[in-house]
Formats: sequence, structure tokens, C-alpha cells
Amino acid sequence: MGVVVLVVVLAVMAGFEREIKSRLLGFSPHIELELMDGGEKQLIYDWPEIKAQVDGVEGVEEAYAQLRDFTILERSNLFYPVEYRAIDTENVGQMEALEELILKETYGGTADMGLDEKAVVAESTANQFGLIVGDKILLHSARNLQQLAQAWKITDQPLIAEAHAEMFAQIRKDLRAKMSVESAREAFDLQFLSALYDSLEVIRIGKIRESEREVLNTILLIFQAGNENEAGTLFLLEPGSVEKVLNQIDILDRMEREVEDGRLLRGMREVALPRELEVVGIFRTSQHVMHPAVFVPLATGQELKNLEGGVEALGVRVDDPYAVEAVQDRLREILGPRWSALSWKDQNRAWVELIARERMMMYFALSFIVLVSAFCIMAVIFTITIMKKQEIGVMKALGATPFQIVRVFTFQGSIVGLMGSLLGVGLGLLVVRFRDPIYELLKGVGFDIFPKDFHGIDGLPAHVNPQEVVIVGVGAFLLCVIAALIPAFLTSRRDPARCLRNY
Repeated sequence: MGVVVLVVVLAVMAGFEREIKSRLLGFSPHIELELMDGGEKQLIYDWPEIKAQVDGVEGVEEAYAQLRDFTILERSNLFYPVEYRAIDTENVGQMEALEELILKETYGGTADMGLDEKAVVAESTANQFGLIVGDKILLHSARNLQQLAQAWKITDQPLIAEAHAEMFAQIRKDLRAKMSVESAREAFDLQFLSALYDSLEVIRIGKIRESEREVLNTILLIFQAGNENEAGTLFLLEPGSVEKVLNQIDILDRMEREVEDGRLLRGMREVALPRELEVVGIFRTSQHVMHPAVFVPLATGQELKNLEGGVEALGVRVDDPYAVEAVQDRLREILGPRWSALSWKDQNRAWVELIARERMMMYFALSFIVLVSAFCIMAVIFTITIMKKQEIGVMKALGATPFQIVRVFTFQGSIVGLMGSLLGVGLGLLVVRFRDPIYELLKGVGFDIFPKDFHGIDGLPAHVNPQEVVIVGVGAFLLCVIAALIPAFLTSRRDPARCLRNY
């Protein structure tokens, strides 16, 4: 019975692991390439050239653009932060992998988003928002919301003409008082004008309203249009430059805070407009795998993240995702130290180790069932040796060696172990083969051992690993042999006279 349980549980655990990994590898890259500079991730604008280079590496099936970010999903006045992933819809392999995850029988639909305003959403997201194929959703870019937050903070600050009133008043006086004329051009001391330029530059690069920045840019351009004299002591400006600078300062003085704040926020409207997308498909998910809530075309993702043709990373699919380390080494060697190459195992190492640890603990715990069975066989052999002590005494009196006595009872225990192992493995494989009817029967009586709401998997997955089955069968047989060997060895050491005393 222990062998049956061990074979069934290991097959179910292996099937569960393979099912989860297949879903993970269905929409996740086997290797993710990122361009790093000083520990910070950089955007990749020449990704088509890098893609062509990566496609030629041995073991690489294909490479494609990768882009992900967080966004706000809006549906029927409900708002929720979700992760979206932008994929290259022209990549056939990637679209086929996503197509396999589409729940066509349940919801219909497809993974074909084309280049239009379409999206594929996760089943968990669809259930949360009550979405079906054909519905519309709105995605608000998190980057745009950050820009809105920054703009809102700027509106809390006073106008620069008010915040730096003394400085601008002093500039007015100095421009008139320190100006001289040389070669029909307006001349100023070089150090004075350089200090003035630097002070205005500090204000310009700070957090100020865009209309104020435009005025400061105009002033700085006026200063940049001049040049030094031959002696290098004076800076010469075009005639009328001082008057132009004073006019720009007058524009700053005439600005009204409410008007400029309104202009700043209205200017953000186009950037912050949400993208309306049509749901064309719903893909299956699992509670055990981190997955995006929404898939969108690459162009849509770039617009949501305010990128102009750039991507964050390149996804790479390899021929054998379970032996990805060799391809990682080749990519690092070809691309150089500035590139980071993380495999799906690296990114999900905690989860992979957890699954492996669960299987090992299950193996360890269920092995005790087989061990108990071996002790039962030991007890049976002990009982037989007690019942057959006269026969043992006769055998030893007739010249039987201890080895022959041990061999008799060990052979008897081995027969029991062999038959038990073969029967246990056979019944275990039979249960695995007909697991679905058994599972439905258990659910019919209210005992659901694998709830879909938690695991997100239909039915009871299973995968028979021949190597594991052989290990279980051989291990059970060896335990039974050892269990029979112990009482047989003790029996072989008995005194034949004492065995025959009650004969």
C-alpha cells in the first residue's frame, strides 16, 4: 500500500510541477537580457540589431522585445493597479506560446492582438473585473500619473518672480548700471555675466512651471548669442539684448499663479489620457506563478511608458529551457559585461527551490509508509521463525549451516517484498491512469483534494517519471529484503538443542 501511495503522490506532484512550469514558460522568456550601466538598467534602442545577433547564438530559438510596467486598470469606475507586459505581436513563436494559454472553450477569443488597440487579460483579472471577450478596458500609464503628481507639486510652489523677487530686482539694476558700449555692442564684465548666467541656470533646471522655463530659456539664449572680446575681459552682446532680457523679466512679473497653474495642468491632459483597449482573449493563470494581468502590443506598451522605440529588455527562448545555463554563458561571452542575462530559473529561484523542497519532503514523509510495511514484514518473519523453531532445530541438527538458515527465511521475505513491490507499482500506475474518474468520484462526495479556485488547474495533473518509479519499486524491495534478513540472522544463531527441546 505504501508503494501505491508513493507512486501516485510523486506522479501528481511531478504533474503539478510540469503544469506550473509550462504556464510560466508559456509567456515568460527563458532568458532575459538587460543593458546595465553602473548597476542601473538602461533602455535598448538598437534592439533589432541585438536581436539579430542573439538569434545566431547556438541553442537560441528566438529573441524578442520585452517591456513591462505597472498601470492602473479602469473598468466601470473600478480602478486597480496591475502589471502589463508588452509583446512583439509580429513574433510568431511568442504569439503561438500565448495562444496555447487562451481559454477558448470557456471564454472564446484569441491571442491575435495585431497592432491595434487590443489586449489579452489574465483569467484572475477577468474574474475580478467581470470581463468577457469584447469588453473595453482603460489603462492609465503609471509614468503619466507620476508626471501629474510632479506637476501638482509644482503648483504648490510660488512663481519664480515671487520666490526670487530680490534677485530679479538686482538683475534689473545691474544690467543697466554695469553695461558699457564697445564696438557698438553691449559689453559686460565677463565674471559678472557668467555668475548671472549660472544663477539663472540653477533656477531653470529646478522644478518650475514650463511657461517660466520657456522665459528663462529665452534669456539664456540671448546671453549665449554673445561672445568675448579679444582681451577676454568683457562679454559682448548684440545691441538691444539688455532690453530683450528686461522684457522677459517683465513677462515673469506679469504672470498670475492661477493662470499658469491651469496652463500647466491642461498641458498634461494629452500625456495622461488613458488608452482604451478591447479584450480579445483571456489566458489561464495559476496562484503559484507570477504573471502579468494584461498583455498589450509592443507599440501600445511603449506609448504607455512614454518610450520612443526603446525597450527595457530582450526575451530569449532556447531549445531546451531546462538546460538554459549553457546558453546563458554563451550570451554573456558574446554581448559583454554590460549585459545581464537572467534565466527563468534565476528569476524564479525561490519558487523552483520551494517546489523541489516540497517534492523532497513528500518523498521523505511517504517513505515512512514503505518503512512501516517493511517492519510489518519483519514482524511476520519473526512470527514464522518462532512457529518453525523445531524445524529450524532439525535442520541445524542435520548439518544445515547458519547461512542456509538465513537464506531460507530471507528468500521467503524477498518473495513477499518482490510481489508487494510489483503489485504496488502496478496499482499505483493504474490509479494514475484512471485518476480523473477517481477524482470526480471524490469530488462527488464533497472531497476535493485539488481545488481549482486555489491552484487554477483543471483536473488532476500527473506525470510518471520512469526513473522515480524504478527507485520506489527497487527501494521497497530492498527494504523488505533487509527486514527479512534481520530475523533470519537472529534465527540462525539459535542453539539447535533448545529449538528441539519441545519437539
